[in-house]
Amino acid sequence: MKNKVSGLILRPTVLQINLKAIIDNLKYIKKASDGREVLAIVKAGCYGLGAVPISKAISENKLARFFGIATLLEGEILREKDIKEDIIVLGALTPDEMLRAISFNITPSVYNLRSLLALKETSEKLSKKISFHLKVDCGMGRLGFRKEELKNFVKELKKSRFLEVEGIFSNLASADNLKSRQTESQINLFNQMVEYLSREKINPAFFHLANSAGALFHPDSRFNLIRPGIAMYGMLPSQDLESKHLKQAIKFETEIVQIKELPEGTPVGYGATYITKGKEKIGILPVGYADGLPRILSRKGGFAIIKGKKAYFAGRISMDLCAVSLNGIEAEEGDKVILWGKENSLEVTPWDWAILSETIPYEIISKISHRVRRDYVKN
Repeated sequence: MKNKVSGLILRPTVLQINLKAIIDNLKYIKKASDGREVLAIVKAGCYGLGAVPISKAISENKLARFFGIATLLEGEILREKDIKEDIIVLGALTPDEMLRAISFNITPSVYNLRSLLALKETSEKLSKKISFHLKVDCGMGRLGFRKEELKNFVKELKKSRFLEVEGIFSNLASADNLKSRQTESQINLFNQMVEYLSREKINPAFFHLANSAGALFHPDSRFNLIRPGIAMYGMLPSQDLESKHLKQAIKFETEIVQIKELPEGTPVGYGATYITKGKEKIGILPVGYADGLPRILSRKGGFAIIKGKKAYFAGRISMDLCAVSLNGIEAEEGDKVILWGKENSLEVTPWDWAILSETIPYEIISKISHRVRRDYVKN
């Protein structure tokens, strides 16, 4: 029986993640960055794809010096699943979280005086040397010390017996826009901050600024550690960027659970926004906006691929189901439906959904819900 494993009947809506493609992409990114050390971004469950299996695959291939997360819980999960590499919280930890981070051997970031003082208090309580990564703001306006605030940082750091700066980092705001001058400005400011800290005898082992776009398209941003994220999964953060070497690592598929032959003038879906203009075959799919299928796709010309042809969404996408037009498609109930993927010359990617939804693929893939099964393949 299809979709049956160990006696369980499995829902046919599934996200397939190709671990080998991710590894191949990471190898390419590392090579393209002249062999820089890698801080692999696995936050938000690897953008919803599954942090544990992907991190384990990266670890087994010894491709990352660090793993980067956004919240303490993300790091705790990796530790509990036996990830041994250094894990860095790139986001904000509250003072109360500092001690727990150290107990899990997770490296915190310090981004303002409050976080520095909290970490200093933790180190004194434990009488233990603690390494951290210093986050600076070199032009994005989010977390981090601004250049004029570094003087106070240095003053407070020198009062500590146990704290050690292992790395300094910041975020590039416009690296995906090759015409923007902001990236050059940010790199220059980052260098100024590093030089100031060096004069104050603060010389971290690691400097990291380059995200996926920085690692692949801005050599001056690479320093000695890169932070690839979206590119590991075969996508680039902008349609203006191009790389023929990245492999698409994800597929999203379901199947037709019912086919209806409707007469002319039949409404389809909530609100009767779609009315058949003639006799029409409609396919019902077990996927909806609770699975991460954007509701707007049916209004913007979104389609799935069935039998190598476009099957346009018909009527409003609902929470658990949606409908597609099957006119001109010789389909049967149980046939495969490609939501992301390629068949013949047709392809649908998260970027296609992102464009129609007026957003970015990061948001699209991270919103694929927990009830969509993840299948991991190694070839």
